[in-house]
Amino acid sequence: MSTGASASRRGLASRLASRLAAAGAICLLAVAGGALGAVATGAGTALASGPTIVGGGSSYAAVAIDNWVGQVSQLYGDNVDYGVSSAVEGLDEFALNQLNFGASEIGYSTGQASSTPTEPYQYLPDVAGATCLDYNLTGKLGGRVTSLRLDARVLAEIFTGLVTKWDSPAIAALNPSLKEELPDSPIVVVWREDPSGENYLFSQYLDYLEGSIWRPFIRQMQQPAAVQALWPQPTGTTSDGPYDMSNWVGQNGSDGASDFVASQNGSITYVETAYAILHHDPCAAIENASGHFVQPSEYDDSVGLEKALLLPDLEQKLDGVYTNPNPSAYPISAYSYLITPKGPGSMNPAKGAVLGQFIRFFACTGQQSAGVLGYAPLPPNLVDEDFEAIDRIPGAAKAPARATAANCKNPYVDGQTPLPGESTILGQKAPPSGSVTSTPVTTTTTTTAASTASSSTTTTTAVAATTTTTTQPTSTPGASAPSSGRSAASSASRSRSRESGRPRASPSGSRRRRRSPAAPALANGQYPGQAILPGSKPGRRLPDGQYVGDALAAESASVLGARLPAVPIALSIAALVALLSAPPLVVALGRRRRRRADARGS
Repeated sequence: MSTGASASRRGLASRLASRLAAAGAICLLAVAGGALGAVATGAGTALASGPTIVGGGSSYAAVAIDNWVGQVSQLYGDNVDYGVSSAVEGLDEFALNQLNFGASEIGYSTGQASSTPTEPYQYLPDVAGATCLDYNLTGKLGGRVTSLRLDARVLAEIFTGLVTKWDSPAIAALNPSLKEELPDSPIVVVWREDPSGENYLFSQYLDYLEGSIWRPFIRQMQQPAAVQALWPQPTGTTSDGPYDMSNWVGQNGSDGASDFVASQNGSITYVETAYAILHHDPCAAIENASGHFVQPSEYDDSVGLEKALLLPDLEQKLDGVYTNPNPSAYPISAYSYLITPKGPGSMNPAKGAVLGQFIRFFACTGQQSAGVLGYAPLPPNLVDEDFEAIDRIPGAAKAPARATAANCKNPYVDGQTPLPGESTILGQKAPPSGSVTSTPVTTTTTTTAASTASSSTTTTTAVAATTTTTTQPTSTPGASAPSSGRSAASSASRSRSRESGRPRASPSGSRRRRRSPAAPALANGQYPGQAILPGSKPGRRLPDGQYVGDALAAESASVLGARLPAVPIALSIAALVALLSAPPLVVALGRRRRRRADARGS
C-alpha cells in the first residue's frame, strides 16, 4: 500500500467520521425534539402536517403569536401563516372570510370594525398583556433615564399636547429623584396612525380616569367618540387651541412606533411591553389606584387583570383594572383574543384540526414563554374557555373537559408560577365569601412628599408618591368577593381543582413558586432571541430599568418550551457526547489495525 494512498484513505475516513458525527447530532436532536414536543403539550400524538391556516390582525399580541407559530411548525409540522397588521384589520378581514382566524384586543361590539361576520364566530383569549409607555430619554448628565414615573393625569396632558417638555413641573413633581436629570427638551409624542387595539385601549384608559382633560381634546379634534381605534389626529396644523402637537409623529404598527422611539431621543409611545423588550427600552412606572408606581411585568399584569370583567362572549370590560386597589396592579393591562369560526360547517375540518391544535398549544405550553416575551399567561379559567371553544371548531381534536397539571403545561395551571387570581366571567357562579385574594409581600417602597403641578391648571396639590420595586405575591384569606360572576376563587373552580389535582397557592404565608423542594431557577430577563439562562433572583432590576420576565420559572432547563428536570437533560447530553465520540474512535481503531498490518507485512 503506497503512502499517498494510505494518507488519502485516512483523510476520507476522517471526513466521513465528521459527517457521521454531524448527522448523528442532528438525528439525536430531532428525536429529542419530537419527544419533548409530546411531553410539552400533553396533547398525545401530533398531527401530520396539514393544510395552511391563515390568520392576521393584532400587532399587540404578534410577538407571542409569531413565537407560537414557529413552535407548532417545529413540533408538529403545522402550517400557520400569521400576518401582522392591526386589531381592526384583523376584525375586518375575518368578517370578510379572508382569514381562518383574526386577532384583536377589541370585539365587534365596540363598533370599530367596518364589517361584521355573517357566520357564527367566537372569541378566545390567547394571552394577557399590558400597554407599556415606551420611552427613550437621555438625562442632562448624559445617562439614560430608566426610572421615569407617570400618572394618568400627566399621560393625558402629554398625549393631548398640554405638557410638551420633559422638565415640565407636572413630570418633575412625580420624579423628585430625577430633578437634576430631566432635560429642557421637547417630548416627541409617537402616535399610531392606523386604527388599532392599542389606540382603543389607551384612549379608553385616559377617558375613564381623566375625562375632564381627554374629552375637551376630542371635541377640539372634532372626533366622533372619546374612545376609538383611530387616534385623534392633527389636522394639518401643529397646534389647535391650547394643544401643541408640533412634536408629534405618526407611525403605523407597534413595530413602527417602537422602532421610532428606539431611534429618537426624547420620544415616547404606547405599545405592548414585548416591543419595549425587543428594543431594550424601559417602560415608565404608572401610578395605580393605590398610589403605587408599577411597571408592566408578568405578575403585575396578572394582578391588574384580576379586576377585569368578561362578558359571556368573553369580551373584556377593563374599568376595574384601571381602579384595581391592589398595590401591585399594573393599571393598563388587557387580554388579546383570537376570533374563530364555530359550529358545524363553519370551517374546513382539515383546517379546523390545525387550528384546534394551535389553540391547544398556545393555551398551555405556549404560555410558558409569555413572561419573558413581555406578556402574562392566561389564568386557568380562561384556558378552560379555550378548551370549550376548541370543541366548537369543526375537525378539531376534542379538548379535555378542563385544564389540569397533567394535561396543560401553562405555568398558572401546573403550579410552576403562583396564580395571583382570575378575571370574573359574567353569568357564571360567584365565589363564596372568604375566598383567597392576592396581596403583595416582600415589597420595597419609597414614599416622597411631592407637589404635583399640572400644566393645564394653576392648582398645586401635595401628594405622597409611593414606588413599588418588587412584587412577590402572597395570599390573604377572607377577602371580600364580587357579587356576581366567577373569579379565581369560585367554588366550582376550587372543587374542580381538588378533583383534578390542579395546584393552587398556599392560603397563608409566602407562596412558593413551584412544588419542587429545590429553589427554582428564574429567567434573568434575557431578550427574545437570546438564551434563557437560569440563576437570576426574582425582582432583580434589569440594566434598562425593567423588571419584566422575572417570573418565568424553570425546574432546571427549558428545551423547545418544555421544562424538564436535570436527569433527562443530563442523559441526553451524555448520549450526544457518546454519539459524537464514536466516529473518531472508529477511525483511531482503524488506524491501529492498519499499522499492525503494515508491521506484519514488513
